[in-house]
Amino acid sequence: ISELGLKFTANSDLPSEVVERMLNSLLAGLDDYTTDERGDVGSWVRIACVKGLASFAEILMLNAALLPDFKLDLPAEKYHELLGGILKQGVERLDNVRQQAGEQFIRLLSLPPPQVDDAESWRIHGAQLMKDLFLRYCVNPG
Repeated sequence: ISELGLKFTANSDLPSEVVERMLNSLLAGLDDYTTDERGDVGSWVRIACVKGLASFAEILMLNAALLPDFKLDLPAEKYHELLGGILKQGVERLDNVRQQAGEQFIRLLSLPPPQVDDAESWRIHGAQLMKDLFLRYCVNPG
């Protein structure tokens, strides 16, 4: 987010309802399997949603202490749902979809816990083991 010159303050958050709709739209895009004369256009949507979810989660997690409604913006259950959605893309048949899912999941595994009470709720169980396994088999980890 810093490369875009954006900074968070307590006054810059979106209403929680808007954040929820945005997250739900990105999650819904993970189920797009549309094909047309151009081929599997749904895979383009899924890749964009994987990237969007990772970026969205990263921004919210890193700025949790500045967001008065962080627990409403990204409830732990919703965070784990988006992690599961990204992991599901990691077993898709298309290499480019699997590649992006893996890269974005590693990105999320590297995030520190949010700076809020009960940060443990956002913890990824087995994160270090998963990170070790992902990076062990990654030709270009980062």
